[in-house]
Amino acid sequence: MAQIRDVSRVSVRAGLMCGVAAALAALAPTALGGPDITHQSMHSASHYGPVGTVHGYAWGSQTCNLGDAPLAWINGGTPALAMNAYRLENGRLMQIGIGNAKHGCCVANGSGCGTCTAGPAGTLRPGCRDTYSSGFNGGQSRLGNRSGINPYEGTFTAIPGGTGNAIWRRVQIDESEMSLANHPNAIFIGEGLYVCAEEEPAQQLNNATHRVMSVARTGATPTYVWSLADVDKEGTAAIFAWRDHGLGLNQPDTSIVIQTVDVPGEGRYFIGGKATDLGNGTWMYDYAVYNLNSDRAGTTLSVPNPLGSVVTNIGFHSVDYHDDPYDNADWNSDVSNCTVTWASPEKYEDNPNTNALRWGTMYNFWFTSTSAPTTGSASMGLFKPGTPTSVSVGGLPVPGAPTCIADVDDGSGNGTPDGGATVDDLLYYIGIFGTGSGCADVDNGSGTGVRDGGVTIDDLLYYLTRFNAGC
Repeated sequence: MAQIRDVSRVSVRAGLMCGVAAALAALAPTALGGPDITHQSMHSASHYGPVGTVHGYAWGSQTCNLGDAPLAWINGGTPALAMNAYRLENGRLMQIGIGNAKHGCCVANGSGCGTCTAGPAGTLRPGCRDTYSSGFNGGQSRLGNRSGINPYEGTFTAIPGGTGNAIWRRVQIDESEMSLANHPNAIFIGEGLYVCAEEEPAQQLNNATHRVMSVARTGATPTYVWSLADVDKEGTAAIFAWRDHGLGLNQPDTSIVIQTVDVPGEGRYFIGGKATDLGNGTWMYDYAVYNLNSDRAGTTLSVPNPLGSVVTNIGFHSVDYHDDPYDNADWNSDVSNCTVTWASPEKYEDNPNTNALRWGTMYNFWFTSTSAPTTGSASMGLFKPGTPTSVSVGGLPVPGAPTCIADVDDGSGNGTPDGGATVDDLLYYIGIFGTGSGCADVDNGSGTGVRDGGVTIDDLLYYLTRFNAGC
C-alpha cells in the first residue's frame, strides 16, 4: 500500500528530473495514450487558523495512473494539485474557497488502482496509486502560485519562496461563507484538480474529483473544521454537484443542464444553467461556468434576452484569489442589443492580472426576466489572445419570446414594453430593423417566433403579423 506522508516525513530527492526524463524516453507511450493521472479520493481534510475570521484548509489525495506509461514525479514540479471549496444552497452552487497548487515531492507506488506495474524510480507507474495526507498537501513550502502553471500545456514555474501566517497559500474561506446563521441549508463540497506535464489533452479531462463534506458550525464557538461525508466522485468536477444535490443531499435537480464546451486546440469548460419560475410572471436564470484546464481563461459571458423582455436583478459571484497576482474586482454587467452580458473589468492587453475566469475556478451569473425559458445558446469570450476569440454552447435554458412580442417600447425609444401594442411599438421596431440590430431578430421564417441569429424580411413580416393581431 502507498505510504501516507506527513510534513515531518518528507523525503526530498534532488536531481530527479534528468533521471526521470531518460527513463521515460526509453518507455514511449503506446496507442492507449501514455500516462493518465486521476484524483481517486479526497480521503482526509486539515484545518488551519483562523487568522481573523478566515480559515485555512487542505484535502488529502490518492492519485492513480490509469494510463499505460510511467508518469514523471518531479520534486517541486509536476504534477500539481489545486484545491477548492464550494457551497450549495437554495439551488445555487458557488465557489467559496481557493488555494495554491501543491507541487510534487516524492512518489510512492502502491496498490488500489488496478495492477501496479514495474517501472523506473521517480515515476507513478501504470496501475499504481500514490497517497498523501491532507497535512502533507497543506505544507506551505510545497504550495505554488496557480499563475505559474499552464494547465493545458503542462508547464510549471518554480515555487516562490517566502513565509506567511497559518492560512498562507492554503484554501481560504471566511466564516461568513460557512456560518449556520448565514447559510442554514448549505451543503459543502471539496475539490481537487491535478495538472501534470505529460498528459495529452484527452487524458487531462478526468483530473478533477469532488466530495461532499461536513462543517463543524454549531454551538457558541464553532470550529469550522471540515470532515469527510458522502463519497468521492472520481474524475468529476464539482460543478456536477449542482445537479446531483440541487434539491438537497443526494436529491438531483433534473432541471439543471450542464454542457461541455472545448476551445479548439486548448482547454475545456463546463457551463451549467437553470431557469426557475418565481410565480409572479418572472423567471430566475442561473448560470455557472467552470474552467477545467484552459489557460486562455474566460472574459465575457453573453446570454440572449429577446425583444420585449425586461431584465432585473443581475448578479455575479467569483471566488477571491489570494497569494496570486490576480485582481478580485467584480465583472461588469450590461443589457443591450437583446443580450445580457458580463465582462471582466479590463481586457488582457490593458491588465493581464484583471479578474478573468482562470483554470480551476467557477463563476456564477444570474438575472430575472419577464420571459419564460426556451432552449438556446450562450457565448463566452476568451481572455488571452488567440483563435477563436469566443466559444458558443447550446442546449441551455435562456429567455424565450415574450407573450406579447408586439409590445417593445413605451414611447421613450428605450425599448421598454408598457403592456400594450401601439404605434410607438411599431415605430420602434421598424427603426431597429432598419439598423440591422440583433434585437430585430424575432423569427426564423417558420412563423413560430424562434430566433435564428440573423435579421431578414422574415422578422419584419412576423412582427407586423403580431402587431396587427394586437400582440
